[in-house]
Amino acid sequence: MINRLLIRIKTVQLVYAYMQGSLDKMNSDEQMAQSIESSYKLYNYLLGLIVKLADYRKTQLENARNKFLPTQEERFPNARFANSLVAKCIAEKSGVMEYIEEHELMSDFDTETYRNLLEQIETLPSYKQFMTQKEAPTFEQEKELWKEIFAEVITRNTMLDATLEEKSIYWNDDLATVTQFVVKAINQMDPAKETIKIAKMFDRNEDQKFARDLFHYAIDEAYENLQLIDEKAENWQVERMALMDKVVMICALTEIRHFTDIAVRISMNEYIELAKHYCAPDSARFINGIVDKIAKEWKKEGIIVKA
Repeated sequence: MINRLLIRIKTVQLVYAYMQGSLDKMNSDEQMAQSIESSYKLYNYLLGLIVKLADYRKTQLENARNKFLPTQEERFPNARFANSLVAKCIAEKSGVMEYIEEHELMSDFDTETYRNLLEQIETLPSYKQFMTQKEAPTFEQEKELWKEIFAEVITRNTMLDATLEEKSIYWNDDLATVTQFVVKAINQMDPAKETIKIAKMFDRNEDQKFARDLFHYAIDEAYENLQLIDEKAENWQVERMALMDKVVMICALTEIRHFTDIAVRISMNEYIELAKHYCAPDSARFINGIVDKIAKEWKKEGIIVKA
């Protein structure tokens, strides 16, 4: 599940903390491990959220049915969402809920968040179509509904944002990226299979090594790379640059220099995209110019040789 995009994001975040003085180099490996594990916990939390939302809707329907004088609609409710097959697959075939319980990722105090999310879900035209269409929705139709719920509700709900922030300092920053992995898991679900494949923390050993090495090199060579950046930033002293701009350039240069299997252009493009997200609007072009100058010089000097 943890891919190189997420590793780059984690590295940028932690190098930023290091440059601010809020990350102890002695404990940096532990911090990186915790940050990566937090993304995997968020992945399981979001899959588990599907189960919790369906269960909470069941509770709402049951409470309404047990009222002293329930209406006809309350006595015979539409339980399509409550009986979600996607939720059932996750709950019974994946091991996600066991992971959540083991790591205490969800609690009874989250129910207000579930209620708020359900209210927002009910406003979606796709939800209304799902609930009212004459024929029973197919599993594929339900998967499409959940993907829209993640795109339009889960990633945009302010109460959930607050809940995630309480649970982990990393989760809000990770939400958009981790949601992509959740959607991939939903796409791959098949109710006919005995088990549902849920991604491991690392799919490839080389990605785990990439995370460790990129972070180590970035911290070890941070100030050396800052000096190079200062030399190439014509009419712009390094002290005047935004810290995040410096950090993105440090990480980009680290990857370009030490990972011979990754083309320079690929590394530059990845960090330019991160700059668009984390830096000022005009930073990407500035960062691209400086990193490109240094990379070209390194090529001429034989400092970098790409496979």
